[in-house]
Amino acid sequence: MGKIKEEIAQFLKDNRLCVLCTCRGNESRATPVTYWSDGLMVNIFSEKFTAKFNFLEKNPKVSIGIYTSHQPDRGLQLWGRAEVITHEDSRHEKYLPDQVKKNPKLVKLRKMVKLIQVTPYKILVVDQARKGKVFLKWEKEKTGKESEQEIKTLRAASRL
Repeated sequence: MGKIKEEIAQFLKDNRLCVLCTCRGNESRATPVTYWSDGLMVNIFSEKFTAKFNFLEKNPKVSIGIYTSHQPDRGLQLWGRAEVITHEDSRHEKYLPDQVKKNPKLVKLRKMVKLIQVTPYKILVVDQARKGKVFLKWEKEKTGKESEQEIKTLRAASRL
């Protein structure tokens, strides 16, 4: 794992709140949610009857925004593909929070939530604590090749 990828994975691990952005036709949604990460993969549980699943059914491409409000400012923008996983799939159980797995009273809850698993193909981090190179970029091409880049200026980052 490259240095930038490791730093991004740690940022994802250290935070728990994000905004999941979905789109269907000309309509978009930005939904604040709690997440858990596994490396660069983002896992989100949500009630199966919410509108975001209608959007994901039409368009699995998503973006995720994470922002820390403490100084210095840090933020992350992630672009990826979402896969919706139901309770019949073993991955659903794997990513359930421990407090749900250990509580027999919450068995019914498992059937009421779906797992949204987001696999990123591009991530951009802004980190004002870094000297000189404020932006970090990680990207995975369709061929599977990964690349990392440090970016010095907002102008250069805005072209990504």
